[in-house]
Amino acid sequence: MEIDKIHHFPGHMKKAFDALSRLLSLVDLVIEIVDARAPFSSANPFLQAAVGNKKSLLVFTKTDLADPLQTKKWASYYKEKGRDPLTIDLKKEKALPKVLSLIEPLLAAKREKERRYGMKPQKSRLLIVGIPNVGKSTLINNLAGRSRAKSANRPGVTRAEQWINLPSSLMLLDTPGILPSSYGDAKVALKLALLGSISQEVLPSTDLARALFGYLRENYPQSLFERYGIGDLSSLDSDLAFKEIALRRGFLSGGGEADLDKAALALLKDFQDGKLGRLSLEDPSDA
Repeated sequence: MEIDKIHHFPGHMKKAFDALSRLLSLVDLVIEIVDARAPFSSANPFLQAAVGNKKSLLVFTKTDLADPLQTKKWASYYKEKGRDPLTIDLKKEKALPKVLSLIEPLLAAKREKERRYGMKPQKSRLLIVGIPNVGKSTLINNLAGRSRAKSANRPGVTRAEQWINLPSSLMLLDTPGILPSSYGDAKVALKLALLGSISQEVLPSTDLARALFGYLRENYPQSLFERYGIGDLSSLDSDLAFKEIALRRGFLSGGGEADLDKAALALLKDFQDGKLGRLSLEDPSDA
């Protein structure tokens, strides 16, 4: 599968990226979101370069789906690089108090300027950025305490920037998810596809499922046993595993044969929905 040759940069993404420098001039701080299952691969280096020296807060989302040991390792990795990330389970935790405690030190220069000119504290303007399907809208709705942004487990839901008023004198500017315009590293593109950040129409689902099975067989074999009852993986390639899944789930074709394509799709969906357990796709040693 020639993932490294894939280019997926829809028009709304190019428009959003072109507008980024203008938007950065309007805000005090940037919140960059990454998926805790692949914090390195889900960080867009082009966005990071565009943000430059602007103060920023790194947020790990979807921690409820990620391997907690790997999440701790990744948090330490970024902390050593001077970016102490917020790791949060948006399904169970309130993000606003944590975000406020982390951004106030970053806004110290703004507050000092306001005091120097005898101004009342002004609203803090935040820009939220990230690739598609990392949980930007979910974070916004959590911060707002109600549904203010559309969210779905698929890329491309947010198509244009929008200002959202938050409690505690915050204003948040939401932007569409922006992917790199090309993928120089096939492994990164593969991880983004598995996370659902690249539309399934762009990459072959069966090939993705084969790659996922190989990774799980090597790193999380217990997840395959617990979900599908597949114990001995030593002699199974991906197609034999898909056959096992199809037979156990009753995925049969019209002729009564095991439907491998349906089994492959089931594996992908189970991973993306967290039904295979808490799994991560990379280790800091991969960075």
